[in-house]
Amino acid sequence: MMRMNRQTLLDQVANDLALWIESTADEVARAFTPLGVAPFAAQLTEREKVIYYRAQLFNPDGSPNDSGRAALVQRLGAEGFANLYKQIVTIFPQLRPPPALGAPVPAGALPAPQAPPGPLPGVPAGGP
Repeated sequence: MMRMNRQTLLDQVANDLALWIESTADEVARAFTPLGVAPFAAQLTEREKVIYYRAQLFNPDGSPNDSGRAALVQRLGAEGFANLYKQIVTIFPQLRPPPALGAPVPAGALPAPQAPPGPLPGVPAGGP
């Protein structure tokens, strides 16, 4: 015996209400994201992003920003943090940590800078 799938008046009202709720939620979401950007997201240029992430990774003097790095690892995960770090030190090579003493130097790499044997030309030995 097969039962007919008949809708009652309450079933129709429930379906109409569910459709209205879904369409209204979609309209509200589209109103907050006119350009496909997440609500309240900052509109930054690539240069501004680089400056922001440099400040998160390094202090102004070039030393590591431990609290900023911890926040980035928390937000991006270890792999995302590593990728971001590599990009920033590629853009700012002066921020790269010095190679460890006694570490093998890759073929074709420049030798480590050596201290000058004496005072630099034009600088008096006693200082300024």
